[in-house]
Formats: sequence, C-alpha cells, structure tokens
Amino acid sequence: MDLFRKVITQPGKPEDFALQTVQEAIKPQRQTKLVQDENQLLENILRTLLQELVSAAVQTGENTMRYGESIDDGERTQGQVPRLLDIVLYLCENEHIEGGMIFQLLEDLTEMSTMRNCEDVFGYIESKQDILGKPELFARGKLVMLRTCNQLLRRLSKANDVVFCGRIIMFLAHFFPLSERSAVNIKGVFNVSNETKYDKQAPDGISIDFNFYKTFWSLQEYFSNPASITPATTKWHKFSSSLTVVLNTFEAQPLSDEESSTNNLEDEAATFSIKYLTSSNLMGLELKDPSFRRHILVQCLILFDYLKAPGKTEKDLPSETMKEEIKSCEERVKQLLVVTPPKGEKFLHSIEHILEREKNWVWWKRDGCAPFEKQPTEKKTVRDGGKKRRPRWRLGNKELAQLWKWAEQNPNALTDPQRVRTPALTEYWKPLAEDMDVTAGIEAEYHHKNNRVYCWKGLRFSARHDLEGFSRFTEHGVEGVVPMELMPPDVRSKYQTKTNEKSKRAKKEETKTAANQTEENQIATPASEVDGEGSRPDIDLTAAPMDTTDAANVSPEEQQKQTPDTDGGQEPGQIDEREPGMIDGETDTEVDPVATR
Repeated sequence: MDLFRKVITQPGKPEDFALQTVQEAIKPQRQTKLVQDENQLLENILRTLLQELVSAAVQTGENTMRYGESIDDGERTQGQVPRLLDIVLYLCENEHIEGGMIFQLLEDLTEMSTMRNCEDVFGYIESKQDILGKPELFARGKLVMLRTCNQLLRRLSKANDVVFCGRIIMFLAHFFPLSERSAVNIKGVFNVSNETKYDKQAPDGISIDFNFYKTFWSLQEYFSNPASITPATTKWHKFSSSLTVVLNTFEAQPLSDEESSTNNLEDEAATFSIKYLTSSNLMGLELKDPSFRRHILVQCLILFDYLKAPGKTEKDLPSETMKEEIKSCEERVKQLLVVTPPKGEKFLHSIEHILEREKNWVWWKRDGCAPFEKQPTEKKTVRDGGKKRRPRWRLGNKELAQLWKWAEQNPNALTDPQRVRTPALTEYWKPLAEDMDVTAGIEAEYHHKNNRVYCWKGLRFSARHDLEGFSRFTEHGVEGVVPMELMPPDVRSKYQTKTNEKSKRAKKEETKTAANQTEENQIATPASEVDGEGSRPDIDLTAAPMDTTDAANVSPEEQQKQTPDTDGGQEPGQIDEREPGMIDGETDTEVDPVATR
C-alpha cells in the first residue's frame, strides 16, 4: 500500500511506472498478468487505499476528486484519487489486472462520497467513457456500472437534481448497446408512485370553479397509469367526460400571440420543473400559460397512442365505440395544439413524428427485443448428395407471415379500406390536374408530369378504363389524358378547341375522299362505252373485266357489226398483229370465265 501511496504523488504517465509498481508490491508469478489470488490481493489493497484517501479528504473538508492537488511551476497537478483511478484504468485496459477492478473502485467511491462530490466523480466517469466502453472492459464491468448508476439515481432528487439525473441516463444510453434488455421496460410497468396531489376541499376565497379544478387534476390519475382504463369501461367513461370538460374550457378560452410572448417558452427551459404546481390559486394563471396547455395536451396524445396500440391479447383491445371516441377526442386535441401559440402547427408535427417513431419501439419490445446488431452469416457447405432444406413459412414467405402476425384482427385486416387499392380514374389524375393550374405555381421539378413512374402507371390505367382520353396522348402528351372535368377552366378550353379543330379537319377529309371517289366512278363509266375509238389510247384497267363481260352477252351478229367500229382506229397499211383468240390484247386463257361460257 505504501508503494501505491508514494506513486500517486509522483508526476509522469501511468505507463511509465504502473506495471513496475504492481510487480514490486505483489511479486506475481507472471511478469505481465496476475492470477486470480493475486488480483484479489491487489483489489483489497487498492480499495483500502481509496477509503483512506476519501476519509482524509472529508477530514480536511476538501473535495474528494481534488484532494492532494498542488501547483508546481504554474501547473496544477492531478488529485490523488483521480491519479489512482488512472493507474488502475491503465492496468485494466492493458489486461495486466482483472478488467472489472476499475468498476469496483468507482462504485466504492460513489458510495463513500456525498452527492456534491458524486457529481465530480461522475464527471470523471464521463471523461473516460470511451475507454470504459471497450469490449474487454465492458464485458467485465457492465453490471457493476449499471448498479452504480442506479444507486446514484435513487439517491438524487427527481425534482431538484433533474440535470444530473439526465446526465446519468444519457451516459447509460451511450454506454450500453441499443438492444440491452436491462434498459427496457419489458413488462410495461407504469410508475404509479408518481402521484399528483391536489386540494380535495375548496379553500376560502377561491376565485375559480372548484369542480373544474378537481376534474382537471383528476386526469393525472389516468395519465400515470393508462393500463387501468382499458379493462374497465366505467373508468373510460369517467375519463372521457372529464377530458371533454377540460377541452371545452380550452376551446372557450383561446390563447393569443400576446399571451404567448409574455410567457416565453425559451426562458422556461432554465426553470423547468418535473412536477406540476397544483395550488388552486394558480389555476387561473396556468390556464393562460401556453406551455402548461401543451403539457396537458401532449399527455392526452400519449395516452391515446397507448390505447390504440394493439395489445398482446384481445382483452387489451379497445371496443369499436371506444375507438370512435378516441378518434374524435384526438382530433380535438390536435386542433387545440395547432391554435396554441407560438408555432402550434410545427409543434404538432414534431409530436406526431415522435409518436410515430415510438411505435417502432413498441413492436420491438413485443417481439422480444431482438438484437439490432446482425452478425455476418457464414456460408455452410452442403454435403455431397444432401439437399438444402428451405425454410417453411405459414404464408409462403417470411414477410407475409410477419404481416399476418402483426395484424390487429386478421380477418378484418384483409377487408380494411385503408389497404392498397386501385383508385378511381379521376382520383389518380387529380394531382396532375392541380399541377396544371398556373395559379398554383408548382415548380417544374415537383410537377407530376415529370414523374415517369406516375405517368407510366396513369397511361396504363387510362388505356384500360378511358380509351378516348388515352387517344389524346399522341397530340397533347400526358396532360391531354387528364379527364376534362378535372382540368382548370382556362386549360380545359385550350384542349377542347384543339379537339374540335381535329374533328372538323377529319370531317373535311372524309368529304373530300367521298367526292374523289364519285368523280372516279363517273370517269370510268364512259371509258367502257367508247372502248376502241382511238381517242383514248390508255384504257382503265378496271373497265376491262366489264368489257369482256359485256362482250360475252352480245350475239354473234352484233359482234360482227361492231368489228369495223373497233378496228376503225387502224391506220392504212397497218397489219393486225393480234393472234387468233386474242381480245384486246388478252389471250383466251386470260379471259374471264364468265365470257367463255
């Protein structure tokens, strides 16, 4: 012990002399690592030395962590207790001694120190958090550190030492992993000992309605233990009626911006109290305080969120009428938070975001607090000739089985209207129609027509249910597919004009085509009658079958009479080079079968 007492007063780094001092004091069998009996002997020596240092500091009236400080050449040397702790921490970190010894010394130090000195001791613990959190030390001393912090929290006052309690809780949150079960309230037990006391009898000279005063503060009994409301319907009706009275009073006495500026919320952060002031004389002032109103309304949202969460059994689920009442009360509470200055809407969005994240913790706890850290899976080699067995799930795969397990009521979950469904055509195109309004001022980056997935789904949707609208895509693009009744009036007239012009142009083309066909028919008829006169060398091919057919129906005498007329177009000296059996340049084989009968 004398060796360590001498060492803690010497300057220098612990690595320069710590291991040498242990070897001189213990004389271990091994040079760099102590065995179990040697560790126990060293621990007893260090705990006795620490106790003597704390006793000496108390006798001199000095702070425990500053006892033995001195100023040499303008530099302040470290106190003897922190010096001793640094030496032990170095030995534990390098595995020269047992890793849990530093945690045991810290626990002894907090137990021997007053609450004023414990704050300095905990400051030392916070400064060494990175070293204490290393795996080789954490595994040995996490339970001792948890016990030390819990003992400090029990000794501290929750009303007067709020900041110190917060420091301890934040340290535990950083020191322990996220999935540590010791920090989770698995059973969901509420702190019913946190009782809010208020006046049961009306004092003399009270200036407010005392019945409202008792109704208002009676809500804290339900807020401190929400689980008591679900099984008993009578308690819910009593709570609902009391809450309705409070909400009616808040709505009848809205707060103005002037009152919110008078009660600055930022200044209240420094004087925040964890307990309500329940004096009946302060009731009138508290109702005008926006911070006070927000506390009560947020408590209501937390209670509603707990009641809506699916329970472990069907008995824990609220009834249908109770769900409707919760929904109506929740809407009123949210509206009151919006109108409560300052920045009521922004405050409500923050609270909703926090409650939404809280649901993830609820599911995690009810699934058994599965660890978040996933170890890398090792690929297992399949033996030759063996088949790899695939896992079997109740509903085909893991995701479907998990969704079925999480549903509140499985039969109703499939018919719930809030599930994914195919919307109406007008409902789907409504966002794009709103973007088409010039007065909306939608930037091109956020315009729905630039969303490829949205446009692709809409075109497929219109192709199945609105073929007429889908046909406008070629000329007007995706905006033309939007139903006319959804378009803004100025935009609708533009698309209607283009549609009318298109229809008129189509009618003109149809009329012109019909006229051309009529003229062609009129020209083809005389060509067949004046066939072979020489005035028309090119005969319409469409008239040829008609001529051969007519020739087949004429008698032989008439054909002989018509022969000179047909050959009349021949000039003198021209020899008819047509072979027998040819009619107007066609062979017998090419004549229409009707003409050969």
